[in-house]
Amino acid sequence: MAKSLAAINAGNGPDISVSNGNGNLGWFCGTGAWQKLNTLIAGPNGIDMKATFNPASVASSISDHNRCALPLYSEVFAFYFNKDLLAKAGFANPPKTTTELLAYSEKLTTFNSDGSIKSAGFVPWAGYYGFDMDSMWLGQMFGAEWYAGNRSSAFASDPKWVKAFTWQHDFIAKVFGGGNFDKGSKLLTKFVAGRGGEWSTDHDFMTGRVAMKWDANWMAPMYCTGDDWAMADKCTKVNFGITGFPVSPDNLAAYGSGVVGQGQMGISTGSKHVKDAWIVMKALATDTKLAAAWDAANGSPSSLLAKAARPANYPAWYQPIYDVTTNPKSAYHIVKNTGEHLEESMLQNLMASWQAGDTPNIKTALSDLAKKVDQIVVRNK
Repeated sequence: MAKSLAAINAGNGPDISVSNGNGNLGWFCGTGAWQKLNTLIAGPNGIDMKATFNPASVASSISDHNRCALPLYSEVFAFYFNKDLLAKAGFANPPKTTTELLAYSEKLTTFNSDGSIKSAGFVPWAGYYGFDMDSMWLGQMFGAEWYAGNRSSAFASDPKWVKAFTWQHDFIAKVFGGGNFDKGSKLLTKFVAGRGGEWSTDHDFMTGRVAMKWDANWMAPMYCTGDDWAMADKCTKVNFGITGFPVSPDNLAAYGSGVVGQGQMGISTGSKHVKDAWIVMKALATDTKLAAAWDAANGSPSSLLAKAARPANYPAWYQPIYDVTTNPKSAYHIVKNTGEHLEESMLQNLMASWQAGDTPNIKTALSDLAKKVDQIVVRNK
């Protein structure tokens, strides 16, 4: 992406380029590397965005009030649970609220004779298989906003961030430390250090070392068969289910949702073939046959609402991924130009510091983070 931006800014970029991941959209749009698409979308060869794409795609292809992109595919982050382990513990259904998630985890977590963690119900921990997105998923469960009305950072102004991080702190203390946060944090640090490989069959979710977790849609085939894209009808590795994230009790309307982002396409500034580029980009974004084939080959759910955009014979156990994708509360955060999504990495670093006990006051730390993000945004305008 850095090479694409450099080429565009030098005047020899491609007519169409792709942002790998939703968080980078502000980089392309905020620097002026991509053109505004409002006129093309509203024109005679335009697109009815709300009738064509899922709500998350419609919202997250905008940066600073300007629609500058079309979605190419979706990345879906949902909640996975081991049905057998939950049933053994007496749970017929996955937890719907963060309160239930803590209660389930207390019952599902086991300890070795030396007091170390043997297996965990759930691990709300930055750096535990999370693609550096754990803090984003935590915020989604509590309905926390990243920006206040698409203006300044909301890390300090939205009290749901404090609630989210306080919940994480309490969870670590109660589930792993017997009420003692320092003890729980130390035990969990050791547990996370011993996790199995990300892309192998010794992954903690596949061995039963963890019963529930946040995760991406592309991990589902591996959990099912041990093969990255083998969408088999019957899962032989783990008997699991997929659903939306558990949510805080005051955010129940969002149950069933997850974090949904997109690979985005834009037309480069300086392109001499804007009308032709629009025709090609619109075709890539809206062709249901292409979308279904792309999903079947790459495990990348389409952003299109049409069912024809899904593979014809995908297994029933994968249906919840599409349910999360189309849930009206599923979203990616508002995107502004912070470079290569610096606000995401900064929030993740704060979560890591907080869970390790190195940040004594989360409210003060969130206020400091908000100021730093605002400074970056202003500098990049």
